[in-house]
Amino acid sequence: MTSTVKQRLCGGTFFTLFLRARKPLRGANEYYTGNPEPYSEPMALFALSKVIVTDWKSIFAYADSTVSGNTSEYKTCKNEGGSIYPFGDDAALTSFGERVKESYPAVLSEMCKVIGLLIDTGSMKKDERLVKELIALIGVDDSIKNSQPFYVLENGDAITKADLLQATNICLQPFLLGVWYFAVTRSEKNTFGKETIDLWCPSTGGGKREYKGNLENLITRNITLTYREPFKESAYAEIVDNPLVDEPLTSDEPRSEEQSTEKEPAASNLTQQVINNNPTFFNFNVSGNNNSFYNHVDTVNIKNGGQKDE
Repeated sequence: MTSTVKQRLCGGTFFTLFLRARKPLRGANEYYTGNPEPYSEPMALFALSKVIVTDWKSIFAYADSTVSGNTSEYKTCKNEGGSIYPFGDDAALTSFGERVKESYPAVLSEMCKVIGLLIDTGSMKKDERLVKELIALIGVDDSIKNSQPFYVLENGDAITKADLLQATNICLQPFLLGVWYFAVTRSEKNTFGKETIDLWCPSTGGGKREYKGNLENLITRNITLTYREPFKESAYAEIVDNPLVDEPLTSDEPRSEEQSTEKEPAASNLTQQVINNNPTFFNFNVSGNNNSFYNHVDTVNIKNGGQKDE
């Protein structure tokens, strides 16, 4: 008799689904002409790490093989991502929990920056798919009790799993923060999701492991997705003044199968080059009452370095 794999929500499974909602990768040609890849897996996981510990040390001071390997091992639920990430640090996770409950607006602001930098909220509706997949995963994970609270409301309040599974209106940033918080602080370790990853992304004997899950199809009801207000200029100034990457990655060591699951260039030296080569990160206009990013914004003009024109 074939046993059924019980799908689990943990840091690695959250991260796997989160990556599916990223903005399109630039591709090797653009990368090798001098433009760094800002949406790489290490960049994404480091950004999520800084939601947990805002002053977490840069992972990019390590060799490429270390960063890529630890990122892959966390994504595939082999371990807690090593010492370069905070997921196995009890003090970091305890402090994160205290901040979520006592300083929620500040933590939400950090998650808003991460989502604005990485998540595709355009016409492909990757953000909507991500929300449905996470809700479905919470639903099928029978290790999560129906009374389990999730801090997914805009004001920082929690609702139970049972109520979340019935929700038809979701605000993206608080939702992702609340689910991320539960995933990384639950008592079970990240290895809890290893069988889930193997189910979703079957081994190909060394090639790229494609996602084969069907979580999105488990949600048949309509879900209205809303968004927080655009970031204040201080958020952009922080990204400009304190770029995520401090030092380039350097290594020619071969990668394992899991390390090669995404054929993408590693994030390297994402400093002023990002601002110069991809100014759309820091210069954009949002107008109208029903634009694709924020359906309740009139006009926002943001310039490089976070200076805002009223």
